[in-house]
Amino acid sequence: MVLASRLIKIIEKNSDVIADRWVEDVITLPYTRSYWNIPHDVLHERAESVCSRMGYYLGRRLPKERLASFYRKMGKARRSEGHPVEDVIMALFLLKRNIWLFVLQEGLLTTNLELNNRVVLYFDRAIYYVAQGYADEDEKEASGETAEQGQPVQEPELT
Repeated sequence: MVLASRLIKIIEKNSDVIADRWVEDVITLPYTRSYWNIPHDVLHERAESVCSRMGYYLGRRLPKERLASFYRKMGKARRSEGHPVEDVIMALFLLKRNIWLFVLQEGLLTTNLELNNRVVLYFDRAIYYVAQGYADEDEKEASGETAEQGQPVQEPELT
């Protein structure tokens, strides 16, 4: 697990650089058009939030239930902002890609299968829970309920 600890430290220490690269992707790629008009500092903060969650999860400091809650709230928030679910999923794919590219650039090419599986599982779960957040809001809408009587869903907390 020494390699995992090193990876976590690199991601956390460089979350700013990773977030910058991710922002450049989501504001230019056609797969994430709904992100193009969001202020860059807001996008940057969102990417850093996901990176910090990943560090907690890989370090086994974040229970799966908290991860689920965070990403369900994220799904609800992005839906209320009008993002298509496919844009949000692609944004998460792009963040995973930018994290791995950064790690590889730092010379941490790893064959540690457990670590690779945990990173993949983290993003798989994030995407699943984001989609659940969208589905929860779809069900509410179908039953006539609204999120807080038309109020946007709050951004998930970082703790």
